[in-house]
This record gives sequence, structure tokens and C-alpha cells, in this order.
Amino acid sequence: MIKKIWPLLLVLSIALMVIFATGVIIAIAITNGGDKNPETLPNPAETIETEPISAANSILVLGDSIGFGVGDEPDMGIGQRYAALVSLDNPLTVANLSVAGAVSADLAALVSAPENAAIISAADLIIISIGGNDLNRLQYQDALSLDVAFQETFNTYQNNLEATLNRLRTLNSEAQIALIGLYNPYPEQDPQKSQKLFEWNYQTQLLAAAAENTAYIPTDDAFKYHLSTYLAADQFHPSSIGYQVIAEALDRILNGVD
Repeated sequence: MIKKIWPLLLVLSIALMVIFATGVIIAIAITNGGDKNPETLPNPAETIETEPISAANSILVLGDSIGFGVGDEPDMGIGQRYAALVSLDNPLTVANLSVAGAVSADLAALVSAPENAAIISAADLIIISIGGNDLNRLQYQDALSLDVAFQETFNTYQNNLEATLNRLRTLNSEAQIALIGLYNPYPEQDPQKSQKLFEWNYQTQLLAAAAENTAYIPTDDAFKYHLSTYLAADQFHPSSIGYQVIAEALDRILNGVD
């Protein structure tokens, strides 16, 4: 009886050894990722960082004659000059819907127009120059009337700018927005208005700080000591040098360029 059972036990033992060896081989294969070498396995997931503004592919410029580029002899303007600074290896597209003479109400109407929705939605960076014409059209006779006219004008500008920013965010929640501050081309002619420009810029900066992903780009401090070279022949709009200074300030603030 024992002689009959012994061959059966031997066969069973061999089968168990084969199963065990197969299990070890499979475990090793799973541990090493099958046929893949350890060097070919994907690296652990890394923290995803947002792209810098310089990596933007589409720039949209909105606003008035400074946004349009009046006075820039090479006809580049802020948008094209900024693109030239940051697009050495990454060509950018620049669209410009600015209108010479536009005031804040014109800009609010432009961004609300259905035909402009697509181009706004596609922009990675939206540069806005507005407010200069609102401020320049103040009508006053003395300091008291200037205070009243300024406050009324700024309130209208603020409402229009907030409506503009809200509309832009509705159409494009991801774009970086940059508001270009005002400079004073006539510092010696009207000291009272110079003080109001300072207040205008300060309040605009507060609006930018309160808005999502919106930067304020100051220009007055850079321009006030260099008007002879930073202004064009009309002594009002920036010259090619002036536009370059604004573009470099834009690059410095958005991308941390020294």
C-alpha cells in the first residue's frame, strides 16, 4: 500500500514546487514592472507650476490712443514691444482693439459687444490703457469746481472700468489683465490737475488690487523726469522710447524681470 502511495506523493511534491517557482517569477515581474527596466518607469508625479506670463501665446490690447500705439514711429505699441521682449523662442500673436480718443464708456461698450467675445476669450494677456481721455476732459473754473468735476468723472470711470473687468472675467476667467497707469505730459501747466492725476492713479491701483489676476503698471514716476525723450513730437503720446519703457515695466511686473 505504501509503495503505491509513494509515487503519488512524489508527483504531488513536484507539482507544488513548480507552482511555487512560477509564483516567485510572476512576483518579480510585477515588482519590476513586467518587461520594463527600472530606468524606463515614469518618474513620481511632480508639483505642476503655472506658466509665467511670458509664456502667453495671445495678447490683446484694449483702450485708447496709447493702447493703439499713437506716437510710436515703428508702429509697434505696448503689445508688440512687450511681445518682442518675451517671445524670443515663442512667437506671440498680438491683437489690438484700441480706439484713439476712447474713454472708459467706450471701452465698456466695446468689451460688451458680442462680436468681440471670441477674441477676448482667446487672450492669455489683456493690456488695458484707459482713463487719460476721461481725466483730460475735466471742465472746471477753480479748485472747488475741480474737486466736484474730478469726483464725478472718476466715479463714472470707476463704474465703467469695473463693468469692463467683470465682462472680461465673464468671457475669460484665466487671462492676466494689466492696467497701464497714467503719466502727466503737462506737469508745469496745471499743478492742480497734476495732484488729481496722482489721486486717479492711486484709486486705479486699488481697483486693480481688488480685481482677480489684475496688475497695475505705473508710468508717471518713469516719465516725469524724461518727458523730452519719452514723449512723441506731439508732446502728449509716448515716443518709441516711451512705449519701450512701458513695455519693460510690464515685463518687470508680470515676470519679475529686473
